[in-house]
Amino acid sequence: MINNIHKDPRVTNFYGCIQCGKCTAACPAARVTYEDYAVDKPYNPREITLKLLLCNDINNDINELVNELPLDKCFNCYTCKSVCPKGNSVSDIVKVLREAGRKEHNRELYDSFYETGLSITLDLLDPDGFDDWIGFKDILCRMGNIRKELGLDGTHRKVSQDTMREIRKIADLTKNIQFRKIKEHVTGKEAHITGKEKRNIPRNGIYLFKSCMMDMHYPGATKSMKYILDALEINYIDDPRQSCCTGFGYYADAIPFSTALIANARNFALAEEGGYKNIATVCVTSYGMLRESKEILETVNTDEIMRKAGLNYKGEVNIYHISEIFYHLRDRIKAKIKHDFSGIRVATHHGCHYTKMFRQSAIPNLLDDLASVTGAEIVDYREKDLCCGMGFDHALHNRDYSRSVAYIKLRSVMGSGAELVVYACPGCQITLDRNQRYIEETNNERFNLAHINHAQLIALAMGADPYKVVGIQTHSNRIEPILERIGVL
Repeated sequence: MINNIHKDPRVTNFYGCIQCGKCTAACPAARVTYEDYAVDKPYNPREITLKLLLCNDINNDINELVNELPLDKCFNCYTCKSVCPKGNSVSDIVKVLREAGRKEHNRELYDSFYETGLSITLDLLDPDGFDDWIGFKDILCRMGNIRKELGLDGTHRKVSQDTMREIRKIADLTKNIQFRKIKEHVTGKEAHITGKEKRNIPRNGIYLFKSCMMDMHYPGATKSMKYILDALEINYIDDPRQSCCTGFGYYADAIPFSTALIANARNFALAEEGGYKNIATVCVTSYGMLRESKEILETVNTDEIMRKAGLNYKGEVNIYHISEIFYHLRDRIKAKIKHDFSGIRVATHHGCHYTKMFRQSAIPNLLDDLASVTGAEIVDYREKDLCCGMGFDHALHNRDYSRSVAYIKLRSVMGSGAELVVYACPGCQITLDRNQRYIEETNNERFNLAHINHAQLIALAMGADPYKVVGIQTHSNRIEPILERIGVL
């Protein structure tokens, strides 16, 4: 029922939509599906909202609407939300509609969370199923040894059996629960309209929130963050009890919203219990997932579920991205630079769930200012605001669709004269780094780009070992030639 959609705490008042079309004009899915004439149903977020507005409130069969619309084309990048004058998010509406029409969840990703506390691990990836990620099969087969070089065990971080019992209890309790909003959260909406949201960025007492995607592909990025925090003598905690944010599994329609919400309430309670209430995520999707979870927990009644799950969440945490912490420490970072990246042309990609999902609080040009501390030359490019094309489930099962956007992005970066792309999000780095060589071969072009997380770049400039700390051997496109030029290698 459409009424049930409107009562979902993720959905804003879409009846306020003025059909201006800004969402469709900016949407990467609309862009590539309208340009691809082989697509039967181009993706049009304005039209999706219009169909909802025209539905009979009570009698409309939601399954009929779900089957009619190309909901699977959405990248969940929140570009629509970032440009809407009313603060609506078609991305969230589409997510709710997809859930309403889905008979069962993606078992593979759901089971991963249920068994490991992580949405996705290397154990789920068949090396023979990723031949289009040229060179990745070799990296995947060597990842166990690479992690040993980095001082890490196994193929992914492990959580204790006590932690897994808590996570499974939450999953069992919430599997068939649907939360309904009892009030609107107005803070985010007011900030969206005014374009202002003031936040005090902490410089100490950090709860470092790890990422399953980063741990799976670029474990050296997390180690680089710890290297920087240790070098700056920043007090932080790496809590082994933390589960993933559920973001990858959630957006891939594998983990129910109710499970994601209470799992993150558990993560928040852990941070409060340990006295580290300033959570700094290493992943942009985690940043968006945690901020949305915190807001929604203020609008729904979770008392009974929290009691049954044994959780004592007080609502006292603050959510940041680790790059924001480093941004406010950049003068201290600059004082510790040992290798000058002068002459290296760098393009940045911030990640949609930071710049678009909560645009009102995003620091403009954050990565540009942060990367420039290393001496690198920052270059601008036309498609800087464009989504990378990951699309979560697309990265596993429809990579050609992901590459339709990634190709546009890479060509634009190449046109700027950049040679290194710096990221804040592992998903974005995976999409462009892993797909680049295939895109080059299929389009008979050469981009000659290397890809790196902002913390890896800073750690290298501060003198960290490229292999034992930064883990550059996990990258599909070699950064060694750049490091040789500046004397790191």
